[in-house]
Amino acid sequence: MKKILFFILCIAMSIALVACGEKKSTKLVKDGDWLTPAQMLAKYKEENKKVSVVKMTYKFSDDDGIRYIGYMSFVMFNECAPISTANFVKLTKNNFYDNLTITRVVTSDLIQGGDNEKTTLSESKPKQSKIKGEFEDNDVYNNLSHRRGVISMARSDEYDSASSQFFIVQNTFTSADGYYAGFGFLLEELKENKESYTAVERKNTKTTDGEIVLYDFDCLDKITSLSIENDANDGAPIQRVEILKAEVLEENIEINSSNYIK
Repeated sequence: MKKILFFILCIAMSIALVACGEKKSTKLVKDGDWLTPAQMLAKYKEENKKVSVVKMTYKFSDDDGIRYIGYMSFVMFNECAPISTANFVKLTKNNFYDNLTITRVVTSDLIQGGDNEKTTLSESKPKQSKIKGEFEDNDVYNNLSHRRGVISMARSDEYDSASSQFFIVQNTFTSADGYYAGFGFLLEELKENKESYTAVERKNTKTTDGEIVLYDFDCLDKITSLSIENDANDGAPIQRVEILKAEVLEENIEINSSNYIK
């Protein structure tokens, strides 16, 4: 799969040629319609729209050999990109993402994973079907802006080429708005406290094996700070970043009914 940033450059080049080709008559997402993740979450709460929640567990070491266990949980906006959300939830329930790795790091910008062809730890996993690209330039209304914490479908230069690969935005990446299918964003990690769920204090802890435990944005920030290989290896992190486990915590429920979103 070609690099995301390479495709963005192609987009910039194509804009210069728009006068020579057919220009779209309708702009689906108006400039004022783009929503940040927080705004999208507020809208879903107000309108009682359905969401799903997926948790991913990561294992990796940094350049100094310090070992980490990381947890990131994502709320999926089911109605924002229903095909992408359903596909991601289905793959998660089928244990597709377990033991895959983060295959690309764009330092201080994003991480990408979900490639089953070159990152499986043990047995090979089946190639996944392609899904429709749910974004404006593919005639689909999707106004989730690619801000910090957004999870989106990766693809090649073909609009309907996404299948299993995803990327998580660590910094603002609004140049992807309208060209990639954002469908969820990173929550603060929550844990059970007696009969209710409360936000975890964001501080480093250690497991009995000496691994440092990171949550949510701390985990994302640490992975995006790892050293990467050269462009010939597509920006892969030098140290293996493994997705130990992906699990669906909640599926197709209203936010007010969620144990994980407060």
